Amino acid sequence: MRRHVALYRNIVKTFGWQARPLATFALLNVRHAVSAATLALDRLVVPEALSRPLDRPIFILGSPRSGSTFLHRTLVSSGEAAGYALWEMLFPAVTARRLLGGAVDLIAPFNPARFHDPDAHDTGLRDVETDDAMLLFRFLDGPFLWSYFHAWQDHWGSAECQRAFGLHGESTEDRARIFDYLDQCWRRNAYVRGGQRVVVKSSTFTLRVRQVLARWPDARLVLIVRDPLEAIPSGMSMLENVIARAYGPLEQRADADRRRWLENLYQASLQVYRQPYEEHQAGLIPPGSLHTVTYPQLITDLEATIRRLMTFLDLPVSPAFEQQLREAATQQRSHRSRHSYALERFGLTRERILADLGFVYDGYGLARPR
Repeated sequence: MRRHVALYRNIVKTFGWQARPLATFALLNVRHAVSAATLALDRLVVPEALSRPLDRPIFILGSPRSGSTFLHRTLVSSGEAAGYALWEMLFPAVTARRLLGGAVDLIAPFNPARFHDPDAHDTGLRDVETDDAMLLFRFLDGPFLWSYFHAWQDHWGSAECQRAFGLHGESTEDRARIFDYLDQCWRRNAYVRGGQRVVVKSSTFTLRVRQVLARWPDARLVLIVRDPLEAIPSGMSMLENVIARAYGPLEQRADADRRRWLENLYQASLQVYRQPYEEHQAGLIPPGSLHTVTYPQLITDLEATIRRLMTFLDLPVSPAFEQQLREAATQQRSHRSRHSYALERFGLTRERILADLGFVYDGYGLARPR
């Protein structure tokens, strides 16, 4: 309840009095009751779903809008790795998925992704999605919540921010609470998918690399990197589109709130780029645990890039998946995004981003912008 109150206070302060969030809180509490009951029922009906340890879980890390969703869905489509569809994150229990799987379309009007612009991020209840959403549904916490709502009134580095992103101020109890819940959910997903290895996509886990490896020492990490001049404004534009569809254009917000929000989003973007790079440079990530993929590789050399990745992940490539890759590679080379954005709209300049993140180009072999 404390988090409900704090969140609603920030919503009212930023967007004015709103009735929709109160209805959303009520629905989330209903979801939580159903989920808690079915998670408990799993222990009686399918205890074997929780007893099998995870086998070399795969984590896709990196900045939002870096191609991570495409890579995530590609790996799941191989038939060798299991990811969560959005509706399954709402009800992750094995028993809930068996009981509710046929009725997913009935909850479509309440789809939490309905405010997304399909030109920026095409998704639905049955689409494989980022595991960051699972933290939002379960704990009313995490990077999504902070970025969309708390960042309007908060500041980067606050206690709220550190908990949401898993920064150095995160408590051991908070981390254990998150990791324990996700571990149990991922085990269930592996069970439902016939023992497949799980593939997790999470921007916030990009800031928890050492903690992830401490909890799952055999994890395989895939870091995807895109030119920050493209990824950062694209990510901010996607967030803006959601806010605009739900609460009105950015221009309707108070100037101080808007500037604070944009600066907080930018600082979060810097952290997602800097931290894994610095940890890798300092030798804090064990050799053989991390494989880097760049966005240009996905666009121009998809087949070879995915084959190298599958080798690193020790996943087989079936003839059907080979054919799928050939078709996807053809589509990728001709794909032109309809999502448009401009640095100036978000108070950014090329000079500032290059000064803050110049290491990205040399460090990951990206072409420097002219």
